[in-house]
Amino acid sequence: MKIALKVVFNDGTTQACDAVFADFVAFERTWTRSVAKLEQDLRITDLAWLCWHSLTRTRKTALKFDPDWINTVETVEIREDEPQEKTVEQLMGRDTPNLEQTPPIG
Repeated sequence: MKIALKVVFNDGTTQACDAVFADFVAFERTWTRSVAKLEQDLRITDLAWLCWHSLTRTRKTALKFDPDWINTVETVEIREDEPQEKTVEQLMGRDTPNLEQTPPIG
């Protein structure tokens, strides 16, 4: 289980982070809420805290969550790491099929 996140700081810099098992356990212990219910009751504070905890765990920040780290953040987003599937036309450098070279059907 992992949530890929990206924090955008007030100065425009970004930092990718992954909330993993250790972060989820810490979340449940700190907030006494189950991560299984995050999907039903997701709060912006939840994403921010998970991102901050991941960055703290990996020693990429030493700031306290609130107010120190929060005051440096513009937004926290869920990152989409999976590569998008490409069509044959896109792989060949065309956005749409070349109908002149497409064989007739039927």
